[in-house]
Amino acid sequence: MNRHEGVSCDSCLKNNFRGRRYKCLICIDYDLCAACYESGATTNQHTTEHPMQCILSRSDFDLYYGGEALTLEQPQAYTCPFCNRMGFTDTALMEHVTAEHADTTLAVVCPVCASMPGGEPNFVTDDFAGHLTLEHRTGPRDLISFLDSLTSMHDEPSGIRHGGVRRMQHTGRGVTRARRTNMQFR
Repeated sequence: MNRHEGVSCDSCLKNNFRGRRYKCLICIDYDLCAACYESGATTNQHTTEHPMQCILSRSDFDLYYGGEALTLEQPQAYTCPFCNRMGFTDTALMEHVTAEHADTTLAVVCPVCASMPGGEPNFVTDDFAGHLTLEHRTGPRDLISFLDSLTSMHDEPSGIRHGGVRRMQHTGRGVTRARRTNMQFR
């Protein structure tokens, strides 16, 4: 997995390229290799002002981090599709978008979906704040989800109940998390 399989650079048309991949968060299905991104490649629709999400291939990610023990629960760094600020964890991105862009209805590509292995790389939403809240709630937000489930527990006969409380699966507790970059891997 040292290439971006199934992805071609929309500027130089190189297929399954190596190295960093840059995904536009405004243009649908627009990706650039590192060389084209760094040279400022544009089209009639895509400009250099568009926010881009950097994504690393799995092997490049491993090489970049020098074999450090990392997990998929690792917080990644995301780019805000509205203001182009970089370096957000998923939780920080949700807080930023909710505070700064809650009423923005511009259709954007979700950087979290685009960066997740097995995610939908071209998922577009015009309610990004709502999408983040519904699809990418993590960390302390799990408590909100847990409390929401308590109110609907009686409506869900399939829920696993222990002492009147529905248990929810929670992974990633106690995982040490490195925070160093805004690069992603696939």
